[in-house]
Amino acid sequence: MILDVTSIFGNNMDIVFFVYGLSFVLMGLAIALQLKEGSAFKWTKILWLLAAFGLTHGVNEWLDMWKVIKGENKTLALIGWFFLAGSYVVLFEFGRRVIRVSINDSPSCQLMAAKYMGWWLTVVAAGAVCFISIVYNDISKVGSAAARYILGFPGSLMAAYGFYSYYRCEKKMLSVINIKRYFIIMSAAFFLYSVFGGLVVSRGDFFPANVLNSALFLQITGIPVQVLRAGIALVLAFSMINILKIYNWEISNRQKEHLLRLQASEEKYKILIETIPDVVYMVDKDGIFIFINNAVRSLGYEPDELIGQHFSKILSPEDVDSVSRNAVLSKPLEKGGIPKLFDERRTGQRGTFGLEVHIVKKHEQTVPNSSTDIIVGEVNSSGVYEVNESSMEKEFAGTLGLIKTKQSYGSTGVIRDITIRKQEMEQLRKSEQMMEDVAQNLQQMVNEEIRNKLKREQLLVQQSKLATMGEMIAVVAHQWKQPLNIIGLIVQDLEDAFGYEGLDEEYIKKAVKSVLEQIAFMTKTVDDFRDFLRPSKEKMRFSIVKAIEDILFMNEALFKKGNIIVSFNRGNLSDNYEITGYTNEIKHVILNLVNNAKDAISNKKGEGIINISLSKDDNRIIIVITDNGGGIPPEIIERIFDPYFTTKPEQEGTGIGLYMSKTIIESRMSGKLTARNTSVGAEFRIELQAQ
Repeated sequence: MILDVTSIFGNNMDIVFFVYGLSFVLMGLAIALQLKEGSAFKWTKILWLLAAFGLTHGVNEWLDMWKVIKGENKTLALIGWFFLAGSYVVLFEFGRRVIRVSINDSPSCQLMAAKYMGWWLTVVAAGAVCFISIVYNDISKVGSAAARYILGFPGSLMAAYGFYSYYRCEKKMLSVINIKRYFIIMSAAFFLYSVFGGLVVSRGDFFPANVLNSALFLQITGIPVQVLRAGIALVLAFSMINILKIYNWEISNRQKEHLLRLQASEEKYKILIETIPDVVYMVDKDGIFIFINNAVRSLGYEPDELIGQHFSKILSPEDVDSVSRNAVLSKPLEKGGIPKLFDERRTGQRGTFGLEVHIVKKHEQTVPNSSTDIIVGEVNSSGVYEVNESSMEKEFAGTLGLIKTKQSYGSTGVIRDITIRKQEMEQLRKSEQMMEDVAQNLQQMVNEEIRNKLKREQLLVQQSKLATMGEMIAVVAHQWKQPLNIIGLIVQDLEDAFGYEGLDEEYIKKAVKSVLEQIAFMTKTVDDFRDFLRPSKEKMRFSIVKAIEDILFMNEALFKKGNIIVSFNRGNLSDNYEITGYTNEIKHVILNLVNNAKDAISNKKGEGIINISLSKDDNRIIIVITDNGGGIPPEIIERIFDPYFTTKPEQEGTGIGLYMSKTIIESRMSGKLTARNTSVGAEFRIELQAQ
């Protein structure tokens, strides 16, 4: 008996189309629903095209099923054509892209793919199908055949080659999964589908539909071509579902790798935590230890001994009271409740750092009576709390903690032994206090020594002045000699005028005026001498010009006697060159330098010359005193400012004049005094700050 296959399928084509469409829809859904995020497979981003093909092509076959059940109409034919053409467009694009993804990295292959397998290929093929369908105005036959010829046939071939080439491309990863056969089956199934789904079309009046068509296939084989297509769809769906297992394998493999890394990380951090010398702990929301590292053994505890115990077990009783919730928040504890630590108050964004607590070692915990029984611990932590939205009350779920975790409502903290540091800080504080006391005493001693030094310097200045007093008295005597002679001559002239009866009122007035002028000159000489000897106690504003002129006035007679010409030059005649300092001390310095120049000149023959120049340079006043006395011997020029060093005979010099001059200028006036030799004599240079 020969089985009539035509009669079997002829009455059940709706079932064939249903299975046909269902196979492709299942394939599309399987691809679409498969988790692929983070995958390393190259085709992951284009598989949606194959999913779209399966869904749209499956719907097209269900529309054909509807035609079998309800009969054909133009609207249904148009919708069916759109799904058919659309499904082949995405299949064509999938085939094009999967081939490009599978191409190796050689530049020549990539260049060829870019040239012949570009996006324009899909656009041209889809455009050709639309053009033919519009020109012939026959969607059901011509349009469907064009879609299968131009899109379905090459798209299926490209998909067939794409599955084969993609396996070769990803062989390194895919060979581990033992899935090669499903890629080969997919490749073969798409090849067959390119023939039965792309070339065997409905009979038409155009080539090749008038030669190779579904009617001829039925006549030769006795089997509708849709049956073979449905079988191929089942194979495609089954194979693709098995291929999609590569993602499950990848996810599982990533999870294994992640687990291994996590285990390695946990082991690393476990080793790290156990080797940390500080106490690292974890407590639950009630402050009960759920983890503590081996560093707690330094307190005399074993880690297992504290697990399940409250944090307050290791604290000094005084600290429990001072940092308890009751003490800090002023709220009564629940009956029988365990004291909780103060930092329950804080949020997940707040923390406690540097909290000092006293921890009692185990072996002396009951009666701590020695400083060695208690250590000072520094706690660094941050906590977590909950907000009860119904009552808007904050329920604190964390105690001391470093790790914020809302899942377990526990926290972790670190306790560092800072006992030695505290002791060192206390010793340092005491040392600093002692150093401050010593420094204060030293400062008092230094201040006293400075006062004594100033007194000694002042005394030396006065001694230096007294040392030159004899010479100055001679200057005063010499200054007075001429005025006294003039007064004597006026008195004698008065006697002669009286004898010759020439004494009248005009003559008397003239004589009195002359006598008063001479007395005023003598008085000024005595006043200048007295002012020079008076100690300078306070700084005052004075003119350098006047100070120099006063010294020159007092020594004018001696300069004339010694045949010495003194010139005084200043750069700016309108400037008084005022400074703040000690007037008499500056005069003393000028007098010492001028006397040194006078003494040097007195040892040489010929006319003596002393030049005094005064100038300004920025904020400095410069006084230069030069002479033509032959200069200072090179072997002693470095010692001339040393105290008690002199080249004069003992009865003539004390050796403190130049020393005191340098002391006054540099110590008391913050200036500078230097000496050097010129071609004809010595040069002394004084630099003072113009204030």
